[in-house]
Parts: sequence; structure tokens; C-alpha cells
Amino acid sequence: MKRNAILCMLSGGIDSTGALHQLLSDADYANRDLLVHHIILQNRENRAQAELDAVSRILDYYQRHFPDRPFVYTESIFNTMGFAPLQSMRFPFDMDVCAFMAANIAVADKNIREVAMGRTQTDLAGGGDLKLRMERAQRIFKSVYSLERESPPNYIFPVVNFSKAQIWGMLPDELRKLTWYCRHPSYQADGKAISCGVCSTCKEVAAFRKPIN
Repeated sequence: MKRNAILCMLSGGIDSTGALHQLLSDADYANRDLLVHHIILQNRENRAQAELDAVSRILDYYQRHFPDRPFVYTESIFNTMGFAPLQSMRFPFDMDVCAFMAANIAVADKNIREVAMGRTQTDLAGGGDLKLRMERAQRIFKSVYSLERESPPNYIFPVVNFSKAQIWGMLPDELRKLTWYCRHPSYQADGKAISCGVCSTCKEVAAFRKPIN
């Protein structure tokens, strides 16, 4: 990749898909190379496969609809299933893992000078612990760079001025159907993920989405 490339962390959810959509469709980002990275988060929430399937569908969509805007795709695995014997309800927050991995990717490829995260207006309005966690994640990101000569890349938030509902409305209908947002999915015999309908994210999305046939 060329200098001043952007790294976009993609979970397969609505927010990060919105961020990627902006990077691929907004002319302001057209002159930058793009790296898209997905972390396969294997933890007690059991959503790793659902998210990986969503990412695969989303990437296929963009390769079909944006052939003139190529990108490099990479992925990694972060497994905390071994925490089970601790009988703890706590495990590393997604954004902490994302910040740590993004920084290490940027250290490995110094062409990356911006890191795009799917933070939204909804996140900022939430305040409280979420805002503190966002600040901590950025400290984790910068700490990885403490032994590097270069200054760390800048965090950018392509959809920070949008609420989650606005991002949903902004995404093309075909694309929004490909995203995944449930925190506690179950799986059919054929491996298809089924949303729980009762987690906080399912309830939030249900308030503004229309039923998908």
C-alpha cells in the first residue's frame, strides 16, 4: 500500500459497515489506499461465526459494487474461551481488543496513517462508562506505539455524526440485510445464525428497522 493508507476495523455490524461504506463511497477518501481488518472474537457470547459470515457477505457486496475501489483484507483471531474456568462474567471489551490489534497492524505497516472506527453519534450521546471505555481504548492504541519512532496514526470516525438509525437508513437495502448485530446468537443445524431478539442491540435495532423478508 501507499503512504497515508487507512485501516478500517470491520466487525460486520451496522456501525463499522457504515464506516467502511463512507470510506469506499465518499470522494474525500478516494485517494487513500484501504486495508480492512476483521478480528474473529471467540468468547462466551458465541457470535464469532455470525460476524465472520456477515463480514464475508459485506466484502463480497463491495467487491461487486465498487470494483474501482479495491482494498486489502486481513483477519486475526482473539480467543478468550479459556477464561471459562474463572467463572467470570467479564472478558476483554471488543474496543480494547480492536485498539490493540489495530495498533499492531499499523506498526507492521507504516503506510497506515489513519485508523477508522465505527463510533457513532449514538455512542457519544450515551456518555458514562462507554465514553470512558472509548478513551481507554485510544490509550491502549497509543501505548502499543510507545517504542516506535513515528507518532501513532490518527483515529478517524467516518460515521460519528450519524446515529445508528441514520446509518441503517444510509446503507443500501441489500447491504443492511448483510450486517449482523445480535450479541447472543443461536445457530440452526445448517449453521445459519439466528438473532436472540432480546439483547440490548437487538432491541435497539428493532426500534428503527423494518422486518426483512
